[in-house]
Amino acid sequence: MKKIIAVTLFIIIMTAAFLSASAEGSVSSFRDLASSEKKPFSFRNGVRWNMTPQQVSVIEDSQMEQFFSGEWSVLMTAAPVQVSRFTADLVYIFQRESLRMITYEFQTNCSMLNYQYLTGALCAVYGESMEANPAIIKGWMDRVYPDRYTTEWIRDGKEWSAEDGTYIYLYYYTKEKDKYAILYASPDSVNSPGGYDTSGL
Repeated sequence: MKKIIAVTLFIIIMTAAFLSASAEGSVSSFRDLASSEKKPFSFRNGVRWNMTPQQVSVIEDSQMEQFFSGEWSVLMTAAPVQVSRFTADLVYIFQRESLRMITYEFQTNCSMLNYQYLTGALCAVYGESMEANPAIIKGWMDRVYPDRYTTEWIRDGKEWSAEDGTYIYLYYYTKEKDKYAILYASPDSVNSPGGYDTSGL
């Protein structure tokens, strides 16, 4: 009788241990799955990648001006917008009606102290920065504004990456080092063949 009771207790204990381990494994797997899901990049007022110019215009409460350059189109605010504690021109850049890049172009109060402040603010959002390659920044902008930027003028560049693969750059872009910009590039732009027409190649 004692043997039967002992065996029964052993089976109960082992079953409970197995169920507990299975439950813990399921919770752990769920946590791993949840943590592996990338949070999509969201810009000001809820603007997201791949939106059309019409969708962005509806969301933005600022008056916008539109320009075209081949398969690219640009929406630019008619007046500077608030960014952190500064103001800048806001530019949305679309490829075939799909949002691919965004820039803030700072034209006034572009002191080194303000540049350092923006660097710290971006680090607070996206973590530590890396040194940016000027040729890569020029490559982004050459898609829309060929030869507007000179590689030698792009200085003190900082680079971050968001959870979904969005790249963020902060850099000076004039010879006098008196203007700087923040550039956001979508993961789709990163993975596209340079944004060029590659048909027949």
